[in-house]
Amino acid sequence: MEFLIFIVVFAFIIGSIIGSFLNVVALRGLTGESIVLPPSHCTSCGNKLKPWHNIPILSYIFLRGRCAFCHEHISIQYPIVELITALTLVGILFKFGPAISSIFIFICCCGLIVMTITDLKEMVICVGHVLFLIIAGIFYNIYLSAVQINAAAGNFVINFQNIYSLPVTASLIGILASALVMEILAGIGKLTVGKRAFGVGDTFIAAALGAFFGLKAFLVMLIISVAVQVCACIPTYLKKITAKKDFSLIIFIASAAGFAYASLAGLLEDILVCLIASAVLLIIGIYACFRVIKGMKEDNDTTFLPFGPAMAIGAFVWLFCL
Repeated sequence: MEFLIFIVVFAFIIGSIIGSFLNVVALRGLTGESIVLPPSHCTSCGNKLKPWHNIPILSYIFLRGRCAFCHEHISIQYPIVELITALTLVGILFKFGPAISSIFIFICCCGLIVMTITDLKEMVICVGHVLFLIIAGIFYNIYLSAVQINAAAGNFVINFQNIYSLPVTASLIGILASALVMEILAGIGKLTVGKRAFGVGDTFIAAALGAFFGLKAFLVMLIISVAVQVCACIPTYLKKITAKKDFSLIIFIASAAGFAYASLAGLLEDILVCLIASAVLLIIGIYACFRVIKGMKEDNDTTFLPFGPAMAIGAFVWLFCL
């Protein structure tokens, strides 16, 4: 028990230190600065930070969220990222154990955290961050392929079926196929509402996830990501439809809920009643979609939430919960 506690505490400390570094990678990726020089400094007054100003999580608490020199507020982002990274490393050790594959998975999670920061702050996905993640994903699956071939104990035969079954093959296919899926969805948005449904940066993230986990896993992550994005957009959407007094989508959701309840309660057993109810629900749904699409075309002030963070959450949910 004592050894387990030691491992958890040690992993938490290492994770928080790496989280501090991820903050640097993300923010300097946006400014174009080197991640090595200049040394850590206050972004407000420029003073070089002392070693005790850089203790993950604790320094923020002891300094009460303010710079030790100019007393300007320090972004809450720093301790949050450090905490999330620390918990991620602990979670990976518990879920996957102390293995080489766990290192690769942690690298993937770190990359997603960095891209979430840049996407939330500037709606930017740095190409260098994504390329690093794609290359890491390929190497991860090369390692898994080597393990699979080694497990065959000399019985591995080079043919199409065996090559196709290798993780590295799934990785390469996943890169192209996952990016293609995002571009198709983005194109559908362009055709229907005149704007891409997803940014180019989201396509790069999809390629990175495909490189690590393959197309099938990415599709599950994408479904989770869309659900997360819809939930995140609900407050903004409700505010807008209230201002416009357009409640068509709410009426459709209420009608769908009523239809589901009636079906479960056995009120739609009569085929004629079921067909009529279904037709009414379909008409309401089509009208609601029409109103939503029309509103998106007419609204020049639409606030778009970046999809990158939702993709990161989808990947984390798939990794730790499925």
